[in-house]
Amino acid sequence: MKGTATAKTKQARQRAIDCCHRCSGLMVAELSTDTGTVEWHCVTCGDRVDQVILAHRRHRETQQEPEQTFAGSGRSRLN
Repeated sequence: MKGTATAKTKQARQRAIDCCHRCSGLMVAELSTDTGTVEWHCVTCGDRVDQVILAHRRHRETQQEPEQTFAGSGRSRLN
């Protein structure tokens, strides 16, 4: 059973890519003619996600974690 946790993580990550975060619709990969990179496009709502958007989301998530830690402690927010 070696590697099952890794396989489950990869499957969860793939499902996260395949499903739109706005409407849970199907995301399909498209080659952007402007930048020459692969973008994800939702066939239901039209939302587009590329590497820059994903990087900003990851950055925002890492900034919110410390704020959530101190949210109930009565301390002021971190800068």
